[in-house]
Amino acid sequence: MKATGDFGPTPSGIDLAENQQARMLGAVITLMIIGTLAVVLRVYTRSKSSQTKFGLDDFLRLVALCFAYGTAACVIISLKYKNGWHQNALTDSEFIALGKLLLTHVFIYSATTTLNEMLHSDVLSTHFEHSLVVVRFPVYHSRVFYYSHYHYVCRLLAPLSHFWEQYTNSEAEGTCIDVSQFFLVNGIAAVLVDVMILCVPAPIIWRLQMPKTQRLAVISILLLGGFVCIAGITVYIIIYVVMYDSIFIRTLDF
Repeated sequence: MKATGDFGPTPSGIDLAENQQARMLGAVITLMIIGTLAVVLRVYTRSKSSQTKFGLDDFLRLVALCFAYGTAACVIISLKYKNGWHQNALTDSEFIALGKLLLTHVFIYSATTTLNEMLHSDVLSTHFEHSLVVVRFPVYHSRVFYYSHYHYVCRLLAPLSHFWEQYTNSEAEGTCIDVSQFFLVNGIAAVLVDVMILCVPAPIIWRLQMPKTQRLAVISILLLGGFVCIAGITVYIIIYVVMYDSIFIRTLDF
């Protein structure tokens, strides 16, 4: 594959034929299958139990799953425009299409994470009322995150087209958000909320009238959710390294 020339000559040692599309598609399909199975199993369990009824949390889980499908759709559609290929293999029109899909993906993803955090917090607050302040904080954080996200992007990104035109049109004028800083700060806040939600049940379980070994076993099972926190930390470390890498910045500033 030859460079399109829209983003300058190809740096030495770069194979434009290489791409990450297979890995991207595999990751998206795998995660969507897992997410769908989790929701389907929950609905099936609810339908078979005579002691529980479908509630608001079940409805919100279905809505969150639909938003998750939206993020997956953005990724799958983006493959058509060479998402996962080196920048020099893209044309201006393909880069613009990817910019629009990325911005759409960000808004849908923020709605998905907001619903998930609200669901987890509401479930915990139902069972651990004395920890209401600690549990409700993630709810308020998720709502503030969602509204501030829209406010921050819509106020500082003017016009919206400047999000991609700053790289494709040398005469483009406007203001843009600091993407790396914005996602890094919000990522740290999201990880802190996940840690809080993870730790809330531990002291309550420890005070139960159960043998010590059983209490430790139950807490250990709950702490398996810590893999989510580790994954979140890893993701945002990678984002930080990539976004502040000098070569990456020089490429975008071309």
